Amino acid sequence: MEKSKQAKTLKERAKKYIPFWVQIQIYKLIKNARFFKNFILRKKITKEDIKKILRQAGLRKGDIVVAHSSLGRIGHVENGPDDVINAFLEIIGKDGLLIMPAFSILKYNRKLKMYIFDVRNTPTYTGSIPETFRKRKGVKRSISPTHSYCAFGKRAAEFVKNHENCDNPFAMNGPFGKLYYWNAKIFLIGVDQLANTPLHIVEDKTNFPVKVFTDKFKVLVVNKGKKRLIEARKHLPSLRKHRDPNILEKYCMRYYVMKIYKIGNTELRVLNTKDFVEMMEKLVEKNITIYHVK
Repeated sequence: MEKSKQAKTLKERAKKYIPFWVQIQIYKLIKNARFFKNFILRKKITKEDIKKILRQAGLRKGDIVVAHSSLGRIGHVENGPDDVINAFLEIIGKDGLLIMPAFSILKYNRKLKMYIFDVRNTPTYTGSIPETFRKRKGVKRSISPTHSYCAFGKRAAEFVKNHENCDNPFAMNGPFGKLYYWNAKIFLIGVDQLANTPLHIVEDKTNFPVKVFTDKFKVLVVNKGKKRLIEARKHLPSLRKHRDPNILEKYCMRYYVMKIYKIGNTELRVLNTKDFVEMMEKLVEKNITIYHVK
């Protein structure tokens, strides 16, 4: 356990100083290494195995769920990302809503001298499961050049609506706010609070004590052949060195807002968005945030 904590601390320190684009390349190498390791071990995890655990963790028909995941940490999933996606969809059914983060790196066009966000073609860096989900027929994507969500289900179009008109990516009148108002279930498969995107909701919902957003800048959005200019904000780059989402782990357990289950070779963390956000609001009142800045 002590070695595990030390490894996590070293990882978090490294993330503070390694450029983000380099982190993504390192992650791809690690992901490939996990794939080959899982393939050699040959212990297959089937879609039915995954469905069994999801049901044990409380997933039900008609649920709204936001899923964050690491395929490589689960193990050798028989049919890869599709098995994980289908496991969720088959349980929640046609009346449910599956949401995944499709965060992306800002692309700057030197010729046009502005950022460009191609809704259909800009890939996500949040893993192979969300990237596979993003490309599926019928999946909707919100218009945010840095923090978009993808959704599939009965209320998908309603969920992604209006992100481009928000003051910041995490605004309460956009998809992040809907996670709270609709009380989406949060499923973290093989990932911890570093990947728990709803934690940013408090940055808009509360009188947040830390300045986190840049000034607005112009972005050219390309969507189904149409182009339009929008204004956007992003996190201040300087915050990367001061951010530690995993401090929330102990509070999630202390306030009983999270349960942990075994899934494949890793863990599944389950929370409700309202419980999670309201816990963070209490922490903000005590001046406790994921940012270590004065």
